[in-house]
Amino acid sequence: MKAQSIVLLVLFCGLIGCSGGDGKVLVSGTVTWNGTPLDKGKILFLEPGESSEAADIVNGEFQIRTSPGDKKVGITAFKEVPVSGGRPGEVRDHQILPAIYNEQSTLITTIVDGSDALAFKLEGTEVEVPKDAGEFQERPAESDSGRSRDSRSTENRRPGR
Repeated sequence: MKAQSIVLLVLFCGLIGCSGGDGKVLVSGTVTWNGTPLDKGKILFLEPGESSEAADIVNGEFQIRTSPGDKKVGITAFKEVPVSGGRPGEVRDHQILPAIYNEQSTLITTIVDGSDALAFKLEGTEVEVPKDAGEFQERPAESDSGRSRDSRSTENRRPGR
């Protein structure tokens, strides 16, 4: 009798789709940069007044579970910049996508259950590496992270609320 109950429970969950009751839906999609799949990056969905949810972009594709509704979308992609004067092999990440796709994002989408895959076709010019981006910088004695609050905010490309 116990085995039959377990089998029925598994079949029931398979038919209705056990979602955990969190109200989130599976969303998948693609991201291209100037017509080419974005090699790797992050995509963030932000609903005003709610926490954000992020997923990795790999070979131009992503999948995420998020709640339905209108979302502001932020997309980031970085490339490594060698650090001159630092430790051998030391690199820093440099944001290559323009701010209109991340910290000043203008991308909005509506998430609905059962919707088609999303497609974000980003166009533009890659953000140039600042001349001093690869220079080694000593940590100030008064800072535990070695970066000022202003320098940290330039690399945090979360869309504004």
